[in-house]
Amino acid sequence: MLFLELRKILNIKLLLLLFIFNYIFYFLFIEFNFEYFPNGRPANDAYRILNEMKHSFGKTMDESEYEAFKKSYDERILEANKYLQSKEEAVNLGITTYSELVQGDDENEKLNNLRYKIFHKEGVNVFWEIQAQNNMLESYNYKDDQNYGSEDFFITKDTKDRLKEIANNGSYFSSLIFDNYNELIKYTVFLIILSIAIMTSPLFIKDRQNKLVYLQYSSKIGRNLFKKKLAAALITSFLLVTVQLTVFFTLYSTNDTNIFFDMNVSSFYNGFTSWFDLTFGEYIILTVAAAYLLGLIFTVITAFLSSIVPNYLTIIGIQVPIMFVTFTYVLKYFIERLTEITLPSYFLHISYTILVFVIISMIVIRWQKEKRIDILY
Repeated sequence: MLFLELRKILNIKLLLLLFIFNYIFYFLFIEFNFEYFPNGRPANDAYRILNEMKHSFGKTMDESEYEAFKKSYDERILEANKYLQSKEEAVNLGITTYSELVQGDDENEKLNNLRYKIFHKEGVNVFWEIQAQNNMLESYNYKDDQNYGSEDFFITKDTKDRLKEIANNGSYFSSLIFDNYNELIKYTVFLIILSIAIMTSPLFIKDRQNKLVYLQYSSKIGRNLFKKKLAAALITSFLLVTVQLTVFFTLYSTNDTNIFFDMNVSSFYNGFTSWFDLTFGEYIILTVAAAYLLGLIFTVITAFLSSIVPNYLTIIGIQVPIMFVTFTYVLKYFIERLTEITLPSYFLHISYTILVFVIISMIVIRWQKEKRIDILY
């Protein structure tokens, strides 16, 4: 019986529809963050420098390594100065140093043309690299005064201690990498939830429209189909999440961020602060676990709706606001901000526990009603 229910869910027409939907969604919302990572300059230069640092410094940067990094910055400044001093156009304008170039009068048209030529037409690497390094040096110099991207929140002794700990942990993991992954996983999980809604919405509605419920409710075996159908939906969702995450991480591997997997995501150079000492690899594992859990939770929600609504139009009308809330709030707190310091340290545990409890309660209540429901329903 379970196998038959699986075949009904995984029919070729629905799978084809799902494939087309996933294909369109990918090119509309996901492809950009794969295709253009890092996106532009100085992001490309910052990523290249981060790779150099990882090979030179390892997972963290201590004071001596910071001095070496600052020395390389000073050397790039000298290189930029020599470049300007060799350019007749720059010398004629009295521009012989990097600081004169970037801090000069913005109203000077000739100076603006020179800047555009150096940065954009010629794309001289050293000038972009200086910008990238300068951003990191400024973040490092002010690391004791930062909240690391945390919005206004009530700062307790625990949060102060955690912020101080991060300021001294030496990690230089970048928001360039973290934000890219968070954006990708958010849309991927949303795609998973939408796909689950497409696959499981017909679960009970199709039988009701075909008048099969009259046969089902007339026998004990038929009434037990609720559990079989739900089990089939959960198995389908598990497979769906697995396939979609496999495709996602296959594509994500092309971003070449695996070198940073062992770095602490909480750093002076990242806008995210975790309550826990999570490496980037551990954070990825946590988001994968969250994706599976949310997938199973939304499977039960869709199955529950399918068992009580009369037709497809009704279930779509109910799911639209649910998906809006999911994208706006659920993914924000349950994927993007997992373990973030602006949320209570126990938020992750309690919120998922409540969600699971509510979902189990929905199953139990509906199953009890299925056993007692009148055949004229």
